[in-house]
Amino acid sequence: MKLRKLTAIAASAVLAAGMLAGCGSSGSAASTAAPAESAAASEAAAGSEAAAGGTYKIAMCQQHQTNAFQIAITEAAKAKAAELGVELTVFDANQDAATQISQIDSAVAQEYDAILFEPVDPAGLGDAAKSAVDAGVLVLNVVSTVDNWESFGISAFSGGSNVAAGEMEMQQVADLLNGEGKIAILTGPSGDSGGIDRHTGYENILANYPGIEVVVEADCEWDTAKAQSTVESWLVAYDLDAIVCENDGMAVGAGNAAGANSGIVITGVDATPDGLEAILDGRMTGTVSQDAGGQGANGVEAAVKLLNGETLDNNMILTENIWINADNAADYQ
Repeated sequence: MKLRKLTAIAASAVLAAGMLAGCGSSGSAASTAAPAESAAASEAAAGSEAAAGGTYKIAMCQQHQTNAFQIAITEAAKAKAAELGVELTVFDANQDAATQISQIDSAVAQEYDAILFEPVDPAGLGDAAKSAVDAGVLVLNVVSTVDNWESFGISAFSGGSNVAAGEMEMQQVADLLNGEGKIAILTGPSGDSGGIDRHTGYENILANYPGIEVVVEADCEWDTAKAQSTVESWLVAYDLDAIVCENDGMAVGAGNAAGANSGIVITGVDATPDGLEAILDGRMTGTVSQDAGGQGANGVEAAVKLLNGETLDNNMILTENIWINADNAADYQ
């Protein structure tokens, strides 16, 4: 663990106030909705306390905090940090790559020991990660990865197998349709590695089912309201047998548009609370659980092990995929 001098702490407080102003930091255990200036001050104070007490400081830089999946990751990471006796500060990039780069740079300036981050732009965040690594900070990816992440010195990835999740979801859809039908697909933000991998999983399964036709796709950016509006227009224009969504937030939107027990197969990924509720009330058919909490907790645990000089059995730490439908959804609430 690096020694921290009072001059560095004072400088980091000034830098944090400039960099984090206007950026949606979700705060630390002590603050979740403070103004940017107050958040910067509390982070600097936390840094001073960590320096005195010898606690590891870990920054978790999330893409966003706008749905249940992301919040579950954050809460589990905080719980694991508390269990292990380390300090975790969560930053919210609000889906903006420039904001995330500033947050990573700020974490380096404040001498955090490790940075866990879910890249807003997988193709464009590698250099920021490499700069942090070159400054002596341990860097891990969570949920999704930077393209060619190991080449930038990123030590590990904690997440789910998104290709496998996509395969499981589409296989369930194919089985429910008996291999025949017209389907639509709702995707996450263009360029997001998790969404790309889930779509690859879809394609892998669809290659075996020539009787299933993808009639339309749309990028709804993980957003429930955008998905609902899109599907409302689709239901006028197309006769759909299934709507396959890359996350539960969009599947809930699709289910809201179609209504309960519509006869349309509607599926998602993540097993979020709102997704499980939609399954139980008939607005969704099923979802793939990737254990959101496990992804966050495993990332923190891996960071602490590496900071302690331990080695990991595998630098790709993957959670298990489970299919959830009306038969077992109540078991996961």
